[in-house]
Amino acid sequence: MIVTIAAQKGGVSKTSTAAAITQALTYKGKSALLIDLDAQRSASLIYGAEEDETGGTYSLIMGTAQAEDLIQETPAGSIIPGSKDLEGLDVELSAKPGRDFFLKGAIEPIKERFDCIVCDTPPGKGTALVQALTAADIAIIPLLCDPQALQGLHQVTKTIEEVKKYCNPSLQIAAVVLTQYDKRAILTRQYEDLIKEQCREMGLPFAETKIRRGIALQEAQASRESLYSYNAKCNPAADYMAFCEEIGLLKPGKEKRKNG
Repeated sequence: MIVTIAAQKGGVSKTSTAAAITQALTYKGKSALLIDLDAQRSASLIYGAEEDETGGTYSLIMGTAQAEDLIQETPAGSIIPGSKDLEGLDVELSAKPGRDFFLKGAIEPIKERFDCIVCDTPPGKGTALVQALTAADIAIIPLLCDPQALQGLHQVTKTIEEVKKYCNPSLQIAAVVLTQYDKRAILTRQYEDLIKEQCREMGLPFAETKIRRGIALQEAQASRESLYSYNAKCNPAADYMAFCEEIGLLKPGKEKRKNG
């Protein structure tokens, strides 16, 4: 299973979601790999992964290194780290035929090694996002309950539909999931129902599980540790685990937990 976390707006916990899902699967005994496709390297930093001479995901996409040789094992989990060279990817690949399929071909040799490969993508609509969606089986859309949520939802779903049409007809949206969730906040109360209604009108699956705020998430990232080895019982860890169960990445546990 290849999962792409997609959001063209920044600041919606895209990287946190990618990392936490990967770590939740690992915690439950699955083999999972995170691929950092963002030139800002946020996922690589919270994993403690080095940008070494291999070139990370830039070399992966450009075909100058093999996926197997780029995997780094860290206390936070397995990752192919990002590279600052990704900043120029759109220009470098603009005239390359078949560029949307480069990542898909590059990770083909390691697909059978992992139960799940999760792609963290940069904000905006660039070739890294398109390639990640082209390679993916499912996409997950994280959103905040804020005034920009509906605009961001329309932007990314338009991109996903374009990728489905031209590159990956089998791509499915697994869920729209609310992150940094605080039911006490006024904005949450104002926008949650609007987002849910918009998803219904657009035929998009809206996750019952919401990812609550929690300082343990930031603390685990700062310590470059898996959220689940740091504090598997904190709200964000419990929520990401429940979310993985809800969308079928994990089998549901015996007990149902109230959320939101």
